Amino acid sequence: MKPISRREFISKILNNGVGLSLWPLVSACSDVAGNRSFHKKIVILGIDGLDPSLLEHYIHEGVMPNFQRLMSYGSFSKMRSSIPPQSPVAWSDFTVGASAAVHGIYDFIHRDPKTMIPYFSTSQVLESKHSIKIGDWKIPLSGGKVKLLREGKAFWEYLEEAEIPATIYKMPGNFPVASKRAKCVSGMGTPDILGSYGTFSFYTTASALKYKEVTGGKIFPVTVRGNKIVSELIGPVNSLKKEQSNIKLPLFVWIDPQNDVAKIQVQNCELILTPGEWSDWIRFSFDNLPYVKSTKGICKIFLKQIRPEFEMYVSPINIDPSEQALPVTSPANYGKEIVQKIGLFGTKGLPADTKALSYGVLSDEEYLQLSRQILDEDKKALQLEMERLESGSGGLLFFYFSNIDQDSHMFWRAIDKKHPQYSSAMIGRHADVIRDLYIEMDRVLGDVYRTFDLRDDRFRLIVMSDHGFGPFYRGFNLNTWLLRNGYISLSHGGSEDDATFFQNVDWSKSKAYGLGINALYLNIRGRERNGVVSEGDTPRLLMKLRKELLDLKDPLTGVNPVSRVWFGKELFHRGDDKVPDMIIGWNRGYRSSWETILGGFPPDVFVDNDDKWSGDHCIDPMLVPAVLLSNKKITLQDPSLPDVTATILAECNIPIPVYMTGKPLYSI
Repeated sequence: MKPISRREFISKILNNGVGLSLWPLVSACSDVAGNRSFHKKIVILGIDGLDPSLLEHYIHEGVMPNFQRLMSYGSFSKMRSSIPPQSPVAWSDFTVGASAAVHGIYDFIHRDPKTMIPYFSTSQVLESKHSIKIGDWKIPLSGGKVKLLREGKAFWEYLEEAEIPATIYKMPGNFPVASKRAKCVSGMGTPDILGSYGTFSFYTTASALKYKEVTGGKIFPVTVRGNKIVSELIGPVNSLKKEQSNIKLPLFVWIDPQNDVAKIQVQNCELILTPGEWSDWIRFSFDNLPYVKSTKGICKIFLKQIRPEFEMYVSPINIDPSEQALPVTSPANYGKEIVQKIGLFGTKGLPADTKALSYGVLSDEEYLQLSRQILDEDKKALQLEMERLESGSGGLLFFYFSNIDQDSHMFWRAIDKKHPQYSSAMIGRHADVIRDLYIEMDRVLGDVYRTFDLRDDRFRLIVMSDHGFGPFYRGFNLNTWLLRNGYISLSHGGSEDDATFFQNVDWSKSKAYGLGINALYLNIRGRERNGVVSEGDTPRLLMKLRKELLDLKDPLTGVNPVSRVWFGKELFHRGDDKVPDMIIGWNRGYRSSWETILGGFPPDVFVDNDDKWSGDHCIDPMLVPAVLLSNKKITLQDPSLPDVTATILAECNIPIPVYMTGKPLYSI
């Protein structure tokens, strides 16, 4: 055998499919003829966080005529949300037509009981098992992948089998996408190019004390020398390097000494911005190794100010939908097709940058400018897909809107005088933010009416949400309460301040812990890494905890922070280790604290919510019902999310599987 050079060896390996990304792109053929006998056109608008009480209020104000028309012509109903009413759980209920008993998503956060390490519940990165080392490089010999953790069969898979065309645009919990015939764009759960749920960059000459350490972003102190700033843009981890270091791009800013204008350069991209101006989406290429395909990303730049301090925000770097490092559309060329028609679009699962607003990196006005850009982008995509559906013979379009959910989280403080963050300054400035978003959704509904005939019996329109909304006044530090009541013990010499991520917890003396927004787990022997609770003691301990939580009162308000409690295995009839032992339904106005979510121990059990994240829905689902409207009369009483799924299959003449708990909303 003829010897080959080191370069030839690397080239052969790379040409066999190895690249920077450990995850191969998923491609599928979507150019199928379709079911020629299917002539219905089904449009489902999924509006995250649309609240029935607010919707009715604004309809009665007379500012939502298109929703009023749909309500009068067809039906309007409140709809039961999931347990708990978290978006990835609720939309998974809809996706598979059943609860977490089937899809296995119980919270935003799950944990590995053997390591006690938390992880995002909807997807998991699996690295390559085989690699070789050449110098500083670690070359994978086989591709890794991203695994979708949602179990069960999505409703559009049944449509694919029946050859009914379907487009699923940004369904939460649908990443990575891997459809056979349906056209899909991934939704909530899609990471940025760093693999996070969104990490912004902020460059400033201001004192570091002005911006405390943030989560969801990175602060870059910079210095102006000769009207020039030199810094760097942090890209993805180079997985081919043994030390797994981030790829960095040089970033330069030239400040005009006389005028309020700056020139910004990264790679071959040069742009001129004035203070208060946003860029469009900008493409970047992160190179790793010769002969390896570059990783492509897109971001937006916002020049906040030049003087007296320089401040510039760079959005999380999204996966480029036209050259995908991870599978954000299926087929992959569907992303290119959308970009050709409407331009670049954001792919990060949670598009708004709520952390940048919470930490004051973006002001209320600046955050809302970005929110408006997100909505405009989605409206263009919706119009594109509606025209495609209207020109065809039949099919289904699901289209998701995120704005009401994310902006209700951030601006509930502007409509609720009882909220700790409410101030009179909100009046006249942001008091109408949520109302205006509802009006925008009414305009979207008007666009649907202009494309389709509401009265056509072959056209079916469903407008739905996953849950409603409410205030978030007070945080409950569940782990602190467990510590105070003897359910958790800290190691000798350990302090509560050092106990984030359960550091310094003495598991040999700990019986229970909280993780995620609604979940409580017992430290069970044989399941948890250092479990102490026996199987025989589990029922008694759960009953004791439930009684104490239901009896608990907030000393400031006299209100019980807990409205309802479920035992996970009784509710879902699943025995796997992911199922929370207890699911807590928080009362209206309360929620687990941010520190509780990742195993923290703040000093006080109850705290006022001083975050701009002022509204929430991760509470007792009976307190935040979802919304359901249809252009056909709904006859089913007390509908739930899986009932919409069953209705879709019935409309398509597809038998409803026995595991689906839903029933059709009306006679087909």
